[in-house]
Amino acid sequence: MRYIELNPVRAEMAARPRDYRWSSYGRNANGGTGQTVDWRAPQREYRRLGRRLEEREAAYRQLFRAAVGKDDLRAIRDCTHKGWALGSTRFSEKIEALTQRRTVSKGVGRPRKG
Repeated sequence: MRYIELNPVRAEMAARPRDYRWSSYGRNANGGTGQTVDWRAPQREYRRLGRRLEEREAAYRQLFRAAVGKDDLRAIRDCTHKGWALGSTRFSEKIEALTQRRTVSKGVGRPRKG
């Protein structure tokens, strides 16, 4: 969620996520104050942030008190560009089994000769 909502900030299109017109941040963090995205139903992961709306909004705002780290940004971008799974080893293995497709890098180049 942080990666997506902070993209306009990283691209210098907005100073804060709530300032970007197409962002769902306003709705998720402040109950839609000043936002017109009523067409979008809350995602399952957002609903899991709390039982009540106020709890979810507070938890969502808390997520943005820290930036997305450089290593996480690199991992998200690599996986997105290369079509890999991003998650634990168990998650990646499950996705590989379901799709019959490699989901992580197996390294660069040929294996070394003994």
